[in-house]
Amino acid sequence: MLRYGTSKALLVSALLLSSLKGISQDTPMKIDHRYSPPWWQTLVCLPDDPVKTLVGREGQVFGDYGYKGPRHFSFSLTNDSKAPATWKSQTLLSARSPITRTVKNAGGVSIREETFLEIPAEQPLNSIVRYDSRWSVKGWSKPSVKADPAFNDVAQGLKGLSGEGLVEFHVKVKPGESFKAVLGFCEGEKDSVGVREMRITVEGSPQKDIDPVKDFGFRKPGVYYLDAKDVNNDGILTIVVTNKPGAKNRNSFVNGLWLYRNHAPSAASIIAGTANKTAVLYARAASVPMPERRYHILVKLKNTTSASQTFSPVLRYAGVEPVTQKGNNLKVGDETTVTASQAITSLKKDSVNKYTVALAPVVLAAGQEKSYAVTVSRFFPLAKVEVANVLASQKGLVTAKAWWQKNSPSATAISVPDAGVQDMVEGSLRNIFQARDIRKGNKSFHVGPTEYRGLWLADGSFLLEVATMLGYTKDVRSCIDYLTHYQLPDGGFEMITTFHKENGLVLFMLTRHAMLTQDKEWLRQNWSVIEGCIKRINYLRDLAMKDPSKPYYTLLPDGNVDGGIQHGNDYSNTQWSLGGMKWAIWAAKWIGKNDEAATWKKEYDDFYGKFMTMARKDLRKDDKGNTYLPVLIKNEQDKEPQRGQWAFCQSVYPGMVFDDDPEAKKMAEGTVDMLSDHKVEGLVISTGWMDNGLWTYFSSFYGHALQWLGRGAEVPKVLYDFGNHASPTMVWREEQKPQGKGNNEVGDMPHNWASAEFIRMVVHMIQLDRGKDLSLFEGLPKQWTIPGAATKLNGIRTPFGPINLSLVVDKSGNSAKLDLKFTETGNLPQNVIINKGNWTASGGKETVKGAQTISMNIPIK
Repeated sequence: MLRYGTSKALLVSALLLSSLKGISQDTPMKIDHRYSPPWWQTLVCLPDDPVKTLVGREGQVFGDYGYKGPRHFSFSLTNDSKAPATWKSQTLLSARSPITRTVKNAGGVSIREETFLEIPAEQPLNSIVRYDSRWSVKGWSKPSVKADPAFNDVAQGLKGLSGEGLVEFHVKVKPGESFKAVLGFCEGEKDSVGVREMRITVEGSPQKDIDPVKDFGFRKPGVYYLDAKDVNNDGILTIVVTNKPGAKNRNSFVNGLWLYRNHAPSAASIIAGTANKTAVLYARAASVPMPERRYHILVKLKNTTSASQTFSPVLRYAGVEPVTQKGNNLKVGDETTVTASQAITSLKKDSVNKYTVALAPVVLAAGQEKSYAVTVSRFFPLAKVEVANVLASQKGLVTAKAWWQKNSPSATAISVPDAGVQDMVEGSLRNIFQARDIRKGNKSFHVGPTEYRGLWLADGSFLLEVATMLGYTKDVRSCIDYLTHYQLPDGGFEMITTFHKENGLVLFMLTRHAMLTQDKEWLRQNWSVIEGCIKRINYLRDLAMKDPSKPYYTLLPDGNVDGGIQHGNDYSNTQWSLGGMKWAIWAAKWIGKNDEAATWKKEYDDFYGKFMTMARKDLRKDDKGNTYLPVLIKNEQDKEPQRGQWAFCQSVYPGMVFDDDPEAKKMAEGTVDMLSDHKVEGLVISTGWMDNGLWTYFSSFYGHALQWLGRGAEVPKVLYDFGNHASPTMVWREEQKPQGKGNNEVGDMPHNWASAEFIRMVVHMIQLDRGKDLSLFEGLPKQWTIPGAATKLNGIRTPFGPINLSLVVDKSGNSAKLDLKFTETGNLPQNVIINKGNWTASGGKETVKGAQTISMNIPIK
């Protein structure tokens, strides 16, 4: 029996008053962001943009995450009034356009700020930009001999959460062009051989592992020569320096880059600085800029009173870099310039690295409207900085709206009759692509733009599933190529230390992608990755069998749990490894590797049997009487029953671990019942890192488990409650407190695993493959079947090929027309199961034999 302290029991009991199980489908549901977090920040960058600029809730423009400035950014700039304005609201102009509209009020003057990125011009030929960050250190190398100035300073790649220190440059070239590339290094920190081992990857040449201290000496400049070619003909030559896998020091650096047409000069001449003029491109790595970006704050003032008003605008700056005034320009550090259409009248330093910039007053007659503009130009040479003016900002806004309408990642594949849900789908998809980065020339679907600016195998598996469903096959495979760089020599994965479940996640990720694309050949090409993960799981199982006294004996060694539990003797790593093995067994049978399938099935059965033997001894009852399986073996840390249950939910679906026998299914149902009885604001409470907090997108893990266990009628409420914890700009924080319980935050924002999970939920509520069958409308909300409503999926990929599906309700609301077409031949489902329990008077299910096209009328009333 789980034990609670008295105070905790009272708190949990109070919170559970808001928890409801089995919400009626007759209760109207609406996306109105009623549970939005107290603070939010919104990306305003391009898709794949290396410059991840965000706009804060009050309209702040934030630049460069990872510094000791406001909210860990290098700076923030806020438009305000001399007497601080009162914030009213912030929304987006549209779901497809990352253009924020912030509304404030200052003494009878309404302030409306529209903040957006000016659509940038194309990068000039033979120019170089940095694509990882702008982190550099001057005077770092201290060469012991006279050398080119490039060898003094370094561009640095700092080890992040993924353990990869990376510096990446993109050079604009003619498509297919070739060069001789030279990269210069001078180690100025580590004086021993074998400490900082790095890897150079230049497009068109095999990667090269280097150790500058070994090759040249400590503080001795040296160069490496490589052939370079724009192999993929995209007009971008990619140059990457990163740590060598397993290196003792995980930070990377580079001093200089040279490109030559046909023949490269001697190392001595390059080091001496006498060969720069013959280079097509010479770049001091520390000085290579990020791509040029300009942000506009277009401000409209309106006097809402019956008397004349004088509005005194100010800009409030806080950051790590100094601010200087040059005429009507503000220079922020070396790379940022702020201008305004209202003249700058004073610059006042309020405290350390905080400034107030006063602009010329604006006189407004009663009811009058006037505008002014502010621009933030980043990484422009001073000669290209333009002084802000209202007309230019207005034209830029029109251009930006049109660009995003045309170029926003398509959401036309999903169409639902609820405008709030539709907006969330479109905004979620756009956010996924805005957070994405180019890494080593590959598309890397990153979780977020700040502290989670990276990709891990848990998050990545589901981000890539969504991208595959929506038809971004080429991008997904590019990302998988990037992720497989992390494969260990023994074949498995351990991006996060002792995160054993990564091996099961990779098995799911590759197999699911192959299923959805119906590409057996691609799966065969990546089969060594599948085999490596199975090998790694068996290696871990062997380790666990060495000491019978260990709590984990017969399963897997103690591991990293994540999602609320750091480390312990746990079931979560076992559950995901079992789920991954199931997918691998299916994959082996699918491509005719029957011997491997049979071997792995025996290993699975043994592993599963040992799991069930231990699990049945560890069942507990919660404070509501639900029988559940704790995350930790023997409930060793005495956690709340719901803490860390994310991997359990995923082992229900997509792992399907609890499908094998009635006892296992009952175990899963009891654990899901426990989760259902611990909800606040419609979300399961205390599942993650935050005590009495809400892990927003856990909703999808839980909702998918509900649906897989046949409780699809409960899923729509879960979806709407999940959506209502997003901000009005349609982004989520990973974890937050319930309303009125505090301002604590956990994780990144925008958090795009959340974005992916919202899209997954919507698609799977409409269609979900169950083995050889395609099941429709398991979670269809009743309110999506009002007169005239239309629910459509256009080209969504399934294991039966892409489908076009529409359910259109007639004007009377008496019946709906179902049209379903499988756009590829030869792989039809055995059956199409039409679930009608949520939204028709007759209820029940109707089974139709799989056919290329299915068209039928379904009575609703």
